Amino acid sequence: MATTERFRYFAVLTGDIIGSSHLGSTQLSSVRASLITTANTVRDWKRGLVKGELEFFRGDGWQLLLTDPSMALRVAIILRASLLAQGLSDTRVAVGLGSIDETTSEGKVSLSMGQAFALSGQSLDKMTQYFRMTIEIPKSVGVLCDWLPIVGHLCDSLIRQWTERQAEIVRIAINPSEPEYEKIGRSLKPSISKQAVAKALAGANWHAIREAIHTYEGTPWETVLRMHTIVNQ
Repeated sequence: MATTERFRYFAVLTGDIIGSSHLGSTQLSSVRASLITTANTVRDWKRGLVKGELEFFRGDGWQLLLTDPSMALRVAIILRASLLAQGLSDTRVAVGLGSIDETTSEGKVSLSMGQAFALSGQSLDKMTQYFRMTIEIPKSVGVLCDWLPIVGHLCDSLIRQWTERQAEIVRIAINPSEPEYEKIGRSLKPSISKQAVAKALAGANWHAIREAIHTYEGTPWETVLRMHTIVNQ
């Protein structure tokens, strides 16, 4: 069944599993299961946020469609944090913001097309070995398109330094409800003190990443992307 989308902008996250050729079938299945589980966690953050299902392609590739562009950075980071927390692997993530075709498939995201899909896929293909995360918007938007990928690169440089324990704690802290440290500590097994949580998050440079997420989420993406559309009509 198809639906019609008008005057809406989306985020498409396209990624691939790092070192997949060195993973056995059981390990690869565990990585995929982690990504699916995390996508379902994200689904609970906001009603209708995830459109369709997280889908896999080319063996180690995956794709996720979000109806709210402002949530994309937070989602990209929790997907990586969940993998790193389990010591499974890591994934590259390319976020593309833009429109999608008016007629999109409800059942299979990979059958959909549009600007956001193209930006996400192309930016993943051209990503160099130095980075594992980037964010792309239409070039005609202006200066935003120059510095936005760098936001992804800088967040990536911090994420790569995480220990499994730090990633595990960030995975909980990144929930949009931003749980208190004491609650985070109690949710771990075995539980830890709020002081230990604070120390782990400081070591993970969480406050810098959190600041980037808040600034990103505070950007009026619908307005920014709509102005691009108006200018190019």
